Amino acid sequence: MTDRRTIDRLIFVFDADSGAISAFFDSARKTLKLGGCALCSITHGITGERSAWRDCREEIGVPVEYVHRDEVNGALEAAVDGSLPCVVAEVEGRLIRLLDREVLERCRGSVADFRGRLSYFASKERLRLPGLDIRAAS
Repeated sequence: MTDRRTIDRLIFVFDADSGAISAFFDSARKTLKLGGCALCSITHGITGERSAWRDCREEIGVPVEYVHRDEVNGALEAAVDGSLPCVVAEVEGRLIRLLDREVLERCRGSVADFRGRLSYFASKERLRLPGLDIRAAS
């Protein structure tokens, strides 16, 4: 089995603008079940960061950076390539989109489902997260 490269950090790119007003409207959309950002529904509830997500974030073993769609630029913009929301991995200075909107929507707000999909797609790209190091079958 070829060695997998370790992810240095994850960048969560939300399909929402930065700022308190935008956060309020995204929370209202979630509450009224009018859509909203699929990644936001995994990481945040109406009152802030979800405790289940906070625990998962600590288990992942790499820094997690939050970026909003109005903050995307440069190399991150190329990695995102219009797919919002998404999760991007930084590996040895290179940005790799791991999870796109469709995958995040399938999580249906479940942190456990997200964690499994993150592990799966990282492994598929021959990457590893130190805290979720699941060995691929030989």
